[in-house]
Amino acid sequence: MQNLSVLEETEETRSAPEESGKSVPTVQQLRLVTKKIPMKFCEFKISNCATKMLPTDTISISNQGILFNSTQPFVTGTLMRVWIEMPDYWARKARFVGYRHTEAPTYFQVLTRVIACEEAGKRHTKFQLTCHNVNLDPIDESVLNDYLGCEVNG
Repeated sequence: MQNLSVLEETEETRSAPEESGKSVPTVQQLRLVTKKIPMKFCEFKISNCATKMLPTDTISISNQGILFNSTQPFVTGTLMRVWIEMPDYWARKARFVGYRHTEAPTYFQVLTRVIACEEAGKRHTKFQLTCHNVNLDPIDESVLNDYLGCEVNG
């Protein structure tokens, strides 16, 4: 019986991150820059692989969050696995690192949390997701800031 109560507490925490003591950032606090960049995304699960990821484009993006459209609704608090497929990604990253790749990557990964999911289509078939970045590599953050023309937050 104890395992069930722990599971219920975990579900409550997952579905309501603002109640766990951490404040959920607003869209204004994410400082999103309007930029269309190809990306793939899926709900964060161990079993999800690249073939299960859905393709889309960003509407707005920053080193703090992402705004994009989805054909599926997601619950607030859901963790999302996101691949940002930035043009000339490796050429941009090579300026920040001291190593090379034989097969240069074309994307970088971000772990995000859904903070808002709103209907965007007239037929309830399109949803606009606002996500807060939970985990972003510092070098990829610098590459993204460079690509967007932003100053690094210090």
